[in-house]
Amino acid sequence: MKIKIVSLSILLTLAMLSVLPVSQAAKPVPKELNSLLGLYYGNASVFLLREENGNLQIVYRTDPEDKDFSYANIFPLRKVHFDSYSMNEEGPLLSAETAVHFERDTDGNGIVCKIGGKRFARDFFPGEGNKVIRIEGNADYQSIKDAAVRAAMPAKLNHGQRGRLVRIRSAVPNAKFDLRYAGSNNIFGVSLFETTEAFAEAETASALKKASDKLATEGFGLLVWEGYRPWYVSKLASDLLPKEKKGMLPLPENGEDRNTGRTVDVSLYNLLTGESVNMISDFDEVSVRQFPGFTGGTKRQRYLRDLLAAVMKECGFTQGKEEWWHFTFGDTGGWQHLNIPYGQIN
Repeated sequence: MKIKIVSLSILLTLAMLSVLPVSQAAKPVPKELNSLLGLYYGNASVFLLREENGNLQIVYRTDPEDKDFSYANIFPLRKVHFDSYSMNEEGPLLSAETAVHFERDTDGNGIVCKIGGKRFARDFFPGEGNKVIRIEGNADYQSIKDAAVRAAMPAKLNHGQRGRLVRIRSAVPNAKFDLRYAGSNNIFGVSLFETTEAFAEAETASALKKASDKLATEGFGLLVWEGYRPWYVSKLASDLLPKEKKGMLPLPENGEDRNTGRTVDVSLYNLLTGESVNMISDFDEVSVRQFPGFTGGTKRQRYLRDLLAAVMKECGFTQGKEEWWHFTFGDTGGWQHLNIPYGQIN
């Protein structure tokens, strides 16, 4: 009975998403609005500015533990003229209207939001306002990489069912690939491996094909950022982290779900144009935008992120709690961790 309830919930989610046509959900946001969206802080407060149906909204967080702003209060803004708005605060006894004004930098990006007499500065997310996040790891990259390749995987990780790895390209013919860790466009700024292929355990790849077929009916294909990760690559990534950031990744002695081949990191691309979709955040972005329930950004971005999640869940995947792009097929608990180099996979 529980399985039927979960399945019904997924179907209802898809039904709700399908009420809004993709063409409407994908309606572009004018540049003048889009360049204001983001995180603002000051006066011991933090809030988001987001877009909803072509209008701006302030999403005000009252609890610092509410990481994705899912329990925040929402205040619609009414446009007065360019960069000037008004905000109504409704209460049980009275309501008040407050002036809201934005200041921009020379590139047109919003940098200050003034509400009444208070100023709130913008904290740019990675990729905004020329802001890029790189983890400053150990400078001796090559020796750390060589040591990781030579390291022996802990024997305890060898237990469990051994997955059969297959090329995702073969299982999902219309998938596109942007293997960030095969190059330098990632949080480390260096490559962790050299391959043009992504792999997944056979059952996982089959489920990914089902998801791809369902997304194709909506005009989208799967963009693969990463699949199977050998244990030595997990160790390399962990060893490159400075001591104060070790908690960002599982410890090598414990392995990680990527080593089983039953997890994938995916996004969307447009089947018509072949271009990757502008999602709510970039891959491996260290910010609140990475959370699956993040309520900021544009309506289009939230819609497409949730569409991807709903389809993947319908096909047997579980979405990661902290990364909207991370999906695990079934339970990895009974599966063996693998340390097969990419070049040795048949």
